[in-house]
Amino acid sequence: MNPERYIASGMEIVGQGNGGGEMKWPSTTLGQLCLPTEQRDPTASPDKPFRYIDISAIDKDAKRITFAPLLLGAEAPSRARKAVRAGDVLVSTVRPNLNAVALVPDELDGEVASTGFCVLRANPKLADAKFIFYRCLTPQFVSTLVTQMRGANYPAVSDMAVKRSYTPAPALKEQRRIAELLGQADRLRRQRAEADTLADRILQALFRKMFGDPAANDKGWPAVRFEEIAETRLGKMLDAKQQTGEHRRPYLRNLNVQWARFDLSSVLEMDFPPEQREEFLLRKGDLLICEGGEVGRSAIWDGQLPECYFQKALHRVRPKADKCAAEYVLYLLWALAKRGGLMDLNAKATIPHLTGVQLAALQIPLPPVDLQRAFARIVQRASAVTQRRVASGGNLEALFRTMLHRAFTGQLTAKWREGHLKESLAEMERQARFLHAVKTETN
Repeated sequence: MNPERYIASGMEIVGQGNGGGEMKWPSTTLGQLCLPTEQRDPTASPDKPFRYIDISAIDKDAKRITFAPLLLGAEAPSRARKAVRAGDVLVSTVRPNLNAVALVPDELDGEVASTGFCVLRANPKLADAKFIFYRCLTPQFVSTLVTQMRGANYPAVSDMAVKRSYTPAPALKEQRRIAELLGQADRLRRQRAEADTLADRILQALFRKMFGDPAANDKGWPAVRFEEIAETRLGKMLDAKQQTGEHRRPYLRNLNVQWARFDLSSVLEMDFPPEQREEFLLRKGDLLICEGGEVGRSAIWDGQLPECYFQKALHRVRPKADKCAAEYVLYLLWALAKRGGLMDLNAKATIPHLTGVQLAALQIPLPPVDLQRAFARIVQRASAVTQRRVASGGNLEALFRTMLHRAFTGQLTAKWREGHLKESLAEMERQARFLHAVKTETN
């Protein structure tokens, strides 16, 4: 059957429309569903301003254009040549494995994008733009492009490789229904990510409200050396020659420590013989600080694994209970690091590498411990909320990926949708209540 005739007519080959079982659709290429696009040379109008969409403007996680600087035509880079319209789907042909894909929003209608994008403009008689957008997020689409990448240092594919990629081609009515369902699931996970960001900002703002700017110490707290308020030590050095495999235990690396949380998706193991375990064992309440990389990046261990150790790239900090709270130290380091790197308050300079000697000598403002504990209690309550949000976020991400798969295999039935989206909407309501509680607590 001719796909164009099928799509335009709205006929369905097999299935029961919006309420029935699995659909079977014809397959076609993305190029066949799209209109030709045009190029434009902004330098032809040197005094005319335009918005330029470069590959770096795409948030690869959010799948959005985050910024598009205003340039004069005379300032246009040589790659600024692809005219775009609202609703166009931009697919980066450079490093397609990173899946830098975005829809052009209304406010960028008529602007110019880099030649590093393939521009997919849906033919309104054959395709829904959002259907094409979501198709370009599927693992199948990405793997098709990855197999065609050329170039070791600058791997890329051609526009034709993108347009030759195959896609199921349901009737327009079905495309719109699929795009609507995926849009609902996508909004849920975006809201969860926005809630995470908001919660972080609330706690950072609360820290500043309670303790002031630590770099300026504008509240006049007494300054002390770090070694006066906590016990610190670096983790075990990784030495392949000493690894026997007889005493393998999980350990944390720099990569596992993110700001105020741990990424345990990849935890490695090495030998920790019995005589070393007490020395390098992590306890609930330990603060782990990155020695290098993003210096000072920290998180508080909450016993996420029953037995876990740490590598030399990390400092383990055990605050003295009568002196300070780990939560205060964590947000202090965060506040200092947000200036572009962890700051040495003595030298007023950035610390490029945090050695044990430097950490011990680091001067920090020390508010009353009761005030620190009050802040710690709020952080702990917020942390409990965050843990629930993270678990929910994983569920929402899995839901979106499952729906993405089902959508392009004809299995996104109304029955399946009813059984899963209601549950996720209820979860988002719970998250909203949790977040409201955190905001109320910090006001």
